[in-house]
Amino acid sequence: MIMTMSLAERLWNARIQGTRISMSSVKVPADEAAAYEIQDAVSQVADEEIIGFKLGATSDAALTALGLSEPFYGPLFERFSHRSDEVVALPSKHQIFIETEIAVGLGRDLPPRDSNYTQHDVEAAAAWIGPAFELVATRFDMELTGNGILLIADGGVNADFVMGDQLSNWSQLDLTQHPVTQIVNDRESQSGHSGMSIFGNPFGAVAWLANHKNLRDRGLKTGDIITTGTCTGMTPLEAGDHVHADLGRLEQLSMRLVAQ
Repeated sequence: MIMTMSLAERLWNARIQGTRISMSSVKVPADEAAAYEIQDAVSQVADEEIIGFKLGATSDAALTALGLSEPFYGPLFERFSHRSDEVVALPSKHQIFIETEIAVGLGRDLPPRDSNYTQHDVEAAAAWIGPAFELVATRFDMELTGNGILLIADGGVNADFVMGDQLSNWSQLDLTQHPVTQIVNDRESQSGHSGMSIFGNPFGAVAWLANHKNLRDRGLKTGDIITTGTCTGMTPLEAGDHVHADLGRLEQLSMRLVAQ
């Protein structure tokens, strides 16, 4: 436990101070369960409000690249969240990637229970959906590929979160293939759709999270925001980049990245 808390403190300090942790000083967690213990310890050290969760490695290709057996989650902190059109400052020493996603906001609790939640349960509990950017970065001095266990420990490699407008009536949308276009510096960088994940749609992704064994004590709560995995892959960014996304009837969002 002492080693877990020590690494958690180093990870949080690296996130706040914009530094990186040398891999020569890190013992890799034995498995995903141990990695989540470190992630939970980081949240304790941070003592910041958690507004929801991010999902990562939501495609077969990503799971293979990261060496994982299933997707992962990480906390979204109020401190690292923004609205569309804001300027977002991030540490220049952290390689930043962006993913355009669809977020789900819960209008009622999904408490722990014996039977699994379905995507229909989640849709009934959802208050809104909306476009989002997740900014991804690791505080470890390493590449992402092959290091899925450490990505879990490192807060799911969430760096920041940008939220667009919220839509409360999505009944006319086909969320198995809702189109998404991402534009960086006025040039289209990626395109995709809302059903690119192994879950098939955003509500299926939230159902997976609600059923995760590590959330059996907490469950998901009214007001939680869950950003459900990339619709566009990962795109590297640099300070000064301007990102815009068009999600059709789910509206648009944008942000500009500057060095901290």
